[in-house]
Amino acid sequence: MASEAATILKHGWMFMLANVVNRAAGLLLLPLYTKLLSPSEFGVYALVVVVSDLLAVMLMIGMNNAFTAVYFEHPDEEGRRRVISTCLLALVGAAVAMLGLAWPAGAAASWAMFGSAEHAMVMAVALGSVALTTLFELALAYYRARKRSGLCLTVSLAKVVALLAFNVVFLWGLDLGVTGIFLANGASFAVLGALLMVMILKDSGIAFSFPILRRVAALGMPYAPQSLLDIANNFVSRWLLNILLSTAAVGLFAFGMRLSQILFMFLTASFLQIWSVSRLEAQHGASDHGQANFVFHLFVVLLTGAGLGLALTAPEILWLIASHDYTPVLPCMPFLVMAYVLHGVRMNPEVAILKAKRVGVLPWISAASLAVGTALAVGLVWQWGLLGAALANLGREMFQILLTEAVRRRLCRDEIPLNAVRIGWILVPAAAAYSVGWVLFGDAVDPAFTAEKVGLTLVFLAVAVFGPGLGADGRAMLGKLLSGGMRRAPSAP
Repeated sequence: MASEAATILKHGWMFMLANVVNRAAGLLLLPLYTKLLSPSEFGVYALVVVVSDLLAVMLMIGMNNAFTAVYFEHPDEEGRRRVISTCLLALVGAAVAMLGLAWPAGAAASWAMFGSAEHAMVMAVALGSVALTTLFELALAYYRARKRSGLCLTVSLAKVVALLAFNVVFLWGLDLGVTGIFLANGASFAVLGALLMVMILKDSGIAFSFPILRRVAALGMPYAPQSLLDIANNFVSRWLLNILLSTAAVGLFAFGMRLSQILFMFLTASFLQIWSVSRLEAQHGASDHGQANFVFHLFVVLLTGAGLGLALTAPEILWLIASHDYTPVLPCMPFLVMAYVLHGVRMNPEVAILKAKRVGVLPWISAASLAVGTALAVGLVWQWGLLGAALANLGREMFQILLTEAVRRRLCRDEIPLNAVRIGWILVPAAAAYSVGWVLFGDAVDPAFTAEKVGLTLVFLAVAVFGPGLGADGRAMLGKLLSGGMRRAPSAP
């Protein structure tokens, strides 16, 4: 039997590649957006995305997370086929209803967000595209649960091709601005969602079970308020920037968040896909906590190294993909990046809470984080503007990870808690390396400096791997894994 560490890393690598491809369109299109859209227009785009994210949460009601848990509750293939068919048919019904309501909902959202119907069309198109996106996301969740990492990669590649092609047509060719972005999304996911739905239903058959739907809703419902509150956390700073400064300030902050989100899109989300599946499977059989602990700390090392490299090279990235109008965001980048690193660490206690089926506490954690984040944002944005928004975002994430871990330790006593000392031995050297880089290079763009920044990042990785961060036990497991010694789990005594 393959060891848990080898299984996680094997499929995690494939899922990471699939997720990189899946998210590549957003990264490849960012230069197009920042070249064709002003910071003010990008701010409109960012605010519309918040509304569409809220709709996605209401449509999905945490279905992706709940689907995986319910899927593994059924040991037989027939039961698992009923789970995916039920979830897919329910989501199709919700998506069709939303498409019918897109225009009136878009007009109402435009009035609520901007005080006029000026952006009603873009709101309606965005809401319609979200309804189609949900089908695609559930299909990927199904293939991840089945560990079909190769198929996930193929589907993700198709998504990239479709999004790039439709964005070039609508945004560049037809010059439709922000509306063109959401039209491209809707067209892409309409084609891909319909194709994947046919493929899955052909494989699973058409069956619908109200008990399964109730079970999915019962497990997923707590994720809806949690996700809504998390979105509200992200919205508060943007709303305050729009009120106190300008829509252009919202665009600058959203651009910085979008760059920092690369960490989540390419690393955290990829790892979480296989990590959550592996931890949920482990509750039905033997679980090697030592291997799981090693894999998690190795992930934190890689995530932190990627974050350090991103923060150091932010001036070069901005020079390559955006106009000079976006440079005011540079002082915010280390704080925005650190928040996404901590977000990756937070997934460990959250998955443990999901595994224990105590997800009802998650909305309360998010509500407390919203209160703290709002208080920080009000004080810091008022005083320091854009930088204050970045600091408030980091402060809220620090509070949320501490609270989530405290709750996990109370509810999930059989799980290994976060080791603050080991994580500190990873994060503190990274912060020191960034400080050295900022003193030496500042925001200058120079090929020699870029090479030295890469070298500084590699030095940090060496310190993290060979220091207390990964630990002696972690280095031993890493050596065995690289040499193939962990392909099989140790036999039972």
